[in-house]
Amino acid sequence: MANVNIYPVHKDILDSLVTSGKAKSVAASTKTGPFTEMRDAYVFAASLAMALNQPTPMEKMPTSKKEVLPIQDRVFLGADGAHEITAAVALTSAAPDQAIEDSLRSQLDLLASENLVEQLALLDRYAHAGFEWLLNHRQDESSIRDLVMSAIDTVECAKREIGDESAVQDPLLGLLEMIIK
Repeated sequence: MANVNIYPVHKDILDSLVTSGKAKSVAASTKTGPFTEMRDAYVFAASLAMALNQPTPMEKMPTSKKEVLPIQDRVFLGADGAHEITAAVALTSAAPDQAIEDSLRSQLDLLASENLVEQLALLDRYAHAGFEWLLNHRQDESSIRDLVMSAIDTVECAKREIGDESAVQDPLLGLLEMIIK
């Protein structure tokens, strides 16, 4: 069985993002957040970091599982967008210096169902970074809803001008170029 994890440092921001019935602390007992489930907040945080292409580096991920809030894979994958974000992370996970054939093979292997643990571990890096972004920008906003809207605006600002491919690397671009040749 695989899990996605929310680390202790992010529990307060999680409680702010989730409505009262699902919050884990007394401080979050009033309706605040736009999400009804922890798994939805997790998908949002992972999506934010993925859109900004900023996962937490492996070496900066917390190693202690003490007080980690796990969400079982069967529960997590019931969230809207959970399957899609998990697949998208797997498809964009190739190392930039990897050969196209090797990259595609490793991405497809990662998508295989037997590698769900590895997929969710990679997704944890994105969710961790997304929660960090939300935590770091929380004081800039007057409410949690403003914070969520600010996150969405930040992603909108990250869109590139037409023709500007300087910071965008489509994970399938190399494969398409190889097919065209």
